[in-house]
Amino acid sequence: MEKILLHTCCAPCSASTIPALTLLTDFKIVSLWYNPNIYPRSEYISRYDSWKKYMQIQGIKTIEKETPWNDDSQYEKMWLDDAVKYEKGRCQYCYLKRLEKTAKIAQKNNIKNFSTTLLASPYQQHDVIKSIALEIASEYKLNFVYVDPRKLYYSGVNNVKHIGLYTQKYCGCKLSIR
Repeated sequence: MEKILLHTCCAPCSASTIPALTLLTDFKIVSLWYNPNIYPRSEYISRYDSWKKYMQIQGIKTIEKETPWNDDSQYEKMWLDDAVKYEKGRCQYCYLKRLEKTAKIAQKNNIKNFSTTLLASPYQQHDVIKSIALEIASEYKLNFVYVDPRKLYYSGVNNVKHIGLYTQKYCGCKLSIR
Protein backbone atom coordinates (compact mmCIF):
# COMPACT_ATOMS: atom_id res chain seq x y z
CA MET A 1 0.00 0.00 0.00
CA GLU A 2 1.35 3.42 -0.93
CA LYS A 3 1.92 5.99 1.79
CA ILE A 4 0.74 9.58 1.93
CA LEU A 5 2.41 12.21 4.11
CA LEU A 6 -0.32 14.33 5.66
CA HIS A 7 0.85 17.71 6.91
CA THR A 8 -1.20 18.09 10.07
CA CYS A 9 -1.96 21.45 11.65
CA CYS A 10 -4.08 20.18 14.56
CA ALA A 11 -6.32 17.39 15.83
CA PRO A 12 -9.64 19.06 14.87
CA CYS A 13 -8.64 19.47 11.21
CA SER A 14 -7.25 15.94 11.23
CA ALA A 15 -10.60 14.61 12.42
CA SER A 16 -12.22 15.80 9.21
CA THR A 17 -9.34 15.30 6.75
CA ILE A 18 -8.47 11.73 7.69
CA PRO A 19 -12.01 10.41 7.03
CA ALA A 20 -12.14 12.35 3.74
CA LEU A 21 -8.79 10.89 2.65
CA THR A 22 -9.82 7.40 3.73
CA LEU A 23 -13.05 7.59 1.70
CA LEU A 24 -11.30 8.78 -1.46
CA THR A 25 -8.00 6.90 -1.38
CA ASP A 26 -6.34 3.70 -0.27
CA PHE A 27 -3.18 5.29 1.09
CA LYS A 28 -1.51 4.47 4.38
CA ILE A 29 -1.46 7.83 6.18
CA VAL A 30 1.66 9.14 7.91
CA SER A 31 0.98 12.33 9.84
CA LEU A 32 3.57 15.11 9.90
CA TRP A 33 3.67 17.69 12.68
CA TYR A 34 5.44 20.84 11.49
CA ASN A 35 3.86 24.09 12.69
CA PRO A 36 6.40 26.81 13.55
CA ASN A 37 3.65 29.42 13.12
CA ILE A 38 1.89 28.60 16.39
CA TYR A 39 2.21 31.15 19.18
CA PRO A 40 2.69 31.26 22.15
CA ARG A 41 4.73 28.23 23.12
CA SER A 42 2.01 27.06 25.54
CA GLU A 43 -0.48 27.02 22.63
CA TYR A 44 2.02 25.10 20.51
CA ILE A 45 2.36 22.46 23.24
CA SER A 46 -1.43 22.18 23.73
CA ARG A 47 -2.00 21.63 20.01
CA TYR A 48 0.93 19.23 19.75
CA ASP A 49 -0.29 17.12 22.68
CA SER A 50 -3.82 17.00 21.25
CA TRP A 51 -2.49 16.01 17.79
CA LYS A 52 -0.22 13.33 19.23
CA LYS A 53 -3.03 11.77 21.29
CA TYR A 54 -5.42 11.87 18.34
CA MET A 55 -2.89 10.12 16.09
CA GLN A 56 -2.36 7.45 18.77
CA ILE A 57 -6.13 6.91 18.99
CA GLN A 58 -6.31 6.62 15.20
CA GLY A 59 -3.28 4.32 15.05
CA ILE A 60 -1.49 6.60 12.60
CA LYS A 61 2.29 6.73 12.35
CA THR A 62 3.75 10.20 12.98
CA ILE A 63 6.75 12.26 11.98
CA GLU A 64 7.55 15.23 14.17
CA LYS A 65 9.62 18.26 13.23
CA GLU A 66 10.21 20.61 16.12
CA THR A 67 9.55 24.27 15.67
CA PRO A 68 12.73 26.28 14.96
CA TRP A 69 12.13 28.53 17.95
CA ASN A 70 12.23 27.41 21.55
CA ASP A 71 10.67 30.23 23.50
CA ASP A 72 8.27 33.09 22.87
CA SER A 73 11.06 35.69 22.72
CA GLN A 74 12.57 33.97 19.64
CA TYR A 75 9.25 33.67 17.78
CA GLU A 76 9.23 37.03 16.04
CA LYS A 77 12.74 36.87 14.61
CA MET A 78 12.51 33.19 13.68
CA TRP A 79 9.01 33.16 12.15
CA LEU A 80 6.76 36.20 12.32
CA ASP A 81 9.18 38.80 10.91
CA ASP A 82 9.60 36.80 7.70
CA ALA A 83 5.88 36.04 7.49
CA VAL A 84 4.84 39.70 7.70
CA LYS A 85 7.46 40.77 5.17
CA TYR A 86 6.35 38.19 2.60
CA GLU A 87 4.99 40.02 -0.46
CA LYS A 88 1.93 37.76 -0.83
CA GLY A 89 0.97 38.01 2.84
CA ARG A 90 1.65 36.17 6.05
CA CYS A 91 -0.90 33.40 5.48
CA GLN A 92 0.57 32.49 2.11
CA TYR A 93 4.04 32.48 3.66
CA CYS A 94 2.77 30.14 6.35
CA TYR A 95 1.16 27.74 3.86
CA LEU A 96 4.22 27.81 1.61
CA LYS A 97 6.77 27.11 4.34
CA ARG A 98 4.81 24.29 5.94
CA LEU A 99 3.93 22.60 2.64
CA GLU A 100 7.48 22.99 1.35
CA LYS A 101 8.80 21.28 4.48
CA THR A 102 6.20 18.53 3.96
CA ALA A 103 7.47 17.94 0.41
CA LYS A 104 11.09 17.77 1.58
CA ILE A 105 10.22 15.29 4.32
CA ALA A 106 8.14 13.21 1.91
CA GLN A 107 11.11 12.99 -0.45
CA LYS A 108 13.49 12.15 2.38
CA ASN A 109 11.17 9.33 3.50
CA ASN A 110 10.54 8.10 -0.04
CA ILE A 111 6.83 8.99 0.14
CA LYS A 112 5.46 10.07 -3.24
CA ASN A 113 2.13 11.53 -2.07
CA PHE A 114 1.25 14.37 0.26
CA SER A 115 -1.73 16.37 1.43
CA THR A 116 -2.60 18.76 4.25
CA THR A 117 -5.22 19.23 6.92
CA LEU A 118 -5.07 22.97 6.20
CA LEU A 119 -7.74 22.26 3.57
CA ALA A 120 -10.24 21.28 6.29
CA SER A 121 -10.89 24.65 7.89
CA PRO A 122 -13.48 26.96 6.36
CA TYR A 123 -11.44 29.81 7.85
CA GLN A 124 -8.37 29.15 5.67
CA GLN A 125 -7.71 30.30 2.10
CA HIS A 126 -8.64 26.98 0.52
CA ASP A 127 -7.88 27.81 -3.13
CA VAL A 128 -4.55 29.42 -2.20
CA ILE A 129 -3.51 26.33 -0.22
CA LYS A 130 -4.45 24.07 -3.12
CA SER A 131 -2.54 26.24 -5.60
CA ILE A 132 0.60 26.37 -3.46
CA ALA A 133 0.46 22.62 -2.87
CA LEU A 134 0.16 21.91 -6.60
CA GLU A 135 3.16 24.16 -7.34
CA ILE A 136 5.22 22.44 -4.66
CA ALA A 137 4.17 18.99 -5.93
CA SER A 138 5.40 19.92 -9.39
CA GLU A 139 8.66 21.36 -8.08
CA TYR A 140 9.44 18.32 -5.90
CA LYS A 141 8.02 15.76 -8.36
CA LEU A 142 5.43 14.50 -5.90
CA ASN A 143 1.73 13.81 -6.09
CA PHE A 144 -0.47 16.28 -4.21
CA VAL A 145 -3.63 14.49 -3.15
CA TYR A 146 -6.45 17.01 -3.06
CA VAL A 147 -9.43 16.52 -0.77
CA ASP A 148 -12.02 19.03 0.36
CA PRO A 149 -13.02 18.07 3.91
CA ARG A 150 -14.65 21.41 4.80
CA LYS A 151 -18.13 19.85 5.06
CA LEU A 152 -16.76 17.55 7.76
CA TYR A 153 -14.96 20.32 9.67
CA TYR A 154 -17.48 20.91 12.48
CA SER A 155 -18.09 17.20 13.01
CA GLY A 156 -14.31 16.78 13.26
CA VAL A 157 -14.06 19.55 15.86
CA ASN A 158 -16.95 18.03 17.83
CA ASN A 159 -15.37 14.58 17.62
CA VAL A 160 -12.11 15.86 19.09
CA LYS A 161 -13.96 17.73 21.85
CA HIS A 162 -16.06 14.64 22.60
CA ILE A 163 -12.98 12.53 23.26
CA GLY A 164 -11.61 15.25 25.54
CA LEU A 165 -8.82 16.69 23.40
CA TYR A 166 -7.83 20.33 23.11
CA THR A 167 -9.34 22.49 20.37
CA GLN A 168 -7.98 25.92 19.61
CA LYS A 169 -9.77 29.24 19.12
CA TYR A 170 -7.52 30.86 16.49
CA CYS A 171 -5.45 29.94 13.46
CA GLY A 172 -2.10 29.86 15.19
CA CYS A 173 0.16 32.85 14.58
CA LYS A 174 0.58 35.73 16.98
CA LEU A 175 -1.43 38.06 14.72
CA SER A 176 -4.37 35.65 14.43
CA ILE A 177 -4.94 35.70 18.19
CA ARG A 178 -6.83 38.96 17.68
